[in-house]
Amino acid sequence: MPSPIPDLATHQRRATTRRTGAGPSSIADRRVMAVLTALLVSVTVLQRLALPLGGVLLAVSVVVALAGIGYLLYHGDVVENSAATRVFVVAMAVCFLAAGIVLLRSGVGAVTSLVYLPAIWVVFCFRLHPARQHLYGRVADRFEKLMVLFAVVGVLQTVGQAVGAWTYVDVVLRVVPGELLFTGYNTSYPIQYGSPIIKANGFVFVEPSIYAQFLALAILSTLVRRSGWVRTVLLAVALVCTISGTGLLFLAFGVAVLAVRRGGRWTARIVAAAAVIGAVALMTPFGQIIASRTDETSETNSSGSLRFVQPYERIVEGWSTDPWSLLLGQGAGSADDLADRIFAATGLPINFSGLAKLLMEYGLLATLLFGVFVWLAVVRRSPSPTLSLSSVFASAVLTGALLQPQVLYVMLPLCSLFLGHHHEAELDASRRRSPRGGAAVAAERAGGARITVPPASPNGNLS
Repeated sequence: MPSPIPDLATHQRRATTRRTGAGPSSIADRRVMAVLTALLVSVTVLQRLALPLGGVLLAVSVVVALAGIGYLLYHGDVVENSAATRVFVVAMAVCFLAAGIVLLRSGVGAVTSLVYLPAIWVVFCFRLHPARQHLYGRVADRFEKLMVLFAVVGVLQTVGQAVGAWTYVDVVLRVVPGELLFTGYNTSYPIQYGSPIIKANGFVFVEPSIYAQFLALAILSTLVRRSGWVRTVLLAVALVCTISGTGLLFLAFGVAVLAVRRGGRWTARIVAAAAVIGAVALMTPFGQIIASRTDETSETNSSGSLRFVQPYERIVEGWSTDPWSLLLGQGAGSADDLADRIFAATGLPINFSGLAKLLMEYGLLATLLFGVFVWLAVVRRSPSPTLSLSSVFASAVLTGALLQPQVLYVMLPLCSLFLGHHHEAELDASRRRSPRGGAAVAAERAGGARITVPPASPNGNLS
C-alpha cells in the first residue's frame, strides 16, 4: 500500500507553485498570454461595447481585466504591488472623504462616479510575477500587430471615401444593438466642417482621437523595439488619416522621451525622418487640415481651447468662488455635470482631461496622492519608460480617461503588469554594445525570448 507522505508532499509542492508562480514555463506562459491577449482585444476590438448594469454602462474591459487578474492571481502568476496598493488605499480614502464633505456641504456629488473610480483603478495594484516578465516582448509585438491591422482598416476607410469608392457606414452600429454601445462619443464626424469624408476611426474605436492615440502608442512601441520601418510607416499613415491633434501630441511626447534616452544621433535621424514625412503629409489635403489646427488653443471655441484651456479656466473660477474647493474639490461627477450644462446652453463640447477631472472633483490633495499612485503603479520600474510616461501624459492631459477603462487599460499589458522588467533599458544597453542591435533586439523582433526568471523575493512584491 503506497505511503500517504508523497501525496502530502505533492500537495505542498502544488500549493507552493500557486503562491510563487514558478510552475512549468510553457503552461504558465500560455495562461498569461491568453489573459493579456483577451485584455488587448477588449480595449481595441471591443472598445465600444458596454454591458448594461443597473442603469449604468460597464465597459467590457472591466470584466475582462478583473476576471483575468483574478484568474492569474489564483495561479500565482500575478502578485501585489504593495507600494502602489498602500498609496491607492490612502488616495481613495481622501477622495471619499472630500466627496463626502462636499456632498454634506452643498448636496453635490454623484455616488456612481465615486464608486466607479476605485473599481476601475484597483487593477493597477497588481503586476505579473517576475517569472512571467520575459513575456513582455511577445505582448508588445501582439499589440503592434493588432494596431497594424486597424491601421490598414483606417487607411482603407479614408482612401475609399477620398476616391469616391465608398461612403462611410458605421458598421459596428449596424451590427451591435444600440443599448450595448457607449454613447456620448464623437465616433463619426467629418475631417472638417462640410466635408463628406468621415475621419478614420477603425470602426471599433470610440473616437478618431482615441484611435489616433492607440496608433501613436503602437508607433512608439515599434520605435522602442525597432520592429521594422514597414510597421512604423503604416501606423503613421493611419495616424494622418485620423486628422487628430491629440494623436500627434502623444507621439511627439513619446519621441521626446526617446530622444532623451537615446541621445543626439538617434534624435537627428528621427527628426530628419519626421521632416520628410511631415513635408509629404503637408502636400496632401489631410496634412493641410492638421497644419491649419496648430493655433487652435488661442481660438475661443476651437477643439484645442475646449480641451486644454477652458476646463482649467473653469476650475480656477471655482477656486476663486469657493476657496475650499481647492482642497476638497467640487464633488464627484461635477466635471461631467458642468460639461453637460455648458453643452446644453452653448452647444460647445468642453472636455475635461483626467487631471482636470481630479482637480475639479476631488481637490488638490487627492490629485497629488493619485499622481503618486499612478507613478508607483505605471511608471516606476516600468518595462518601457517611453510607453508608460507617454500613456500617463495622454490619460492626464489629452483625454478624459479617468473613468474610461476601455482606454486606460491598454496601460496594463504594456506598462503596469510588467513593472520590474527592464525591457527598454536592456535593449538600449544591447544597442550600445552592438551597432546592429545585438541578440536581444533580434529576440524582441521575434516576439521575445522564452526565459524563465527566478523570483526576486518569496512573494514577488515590489517594496
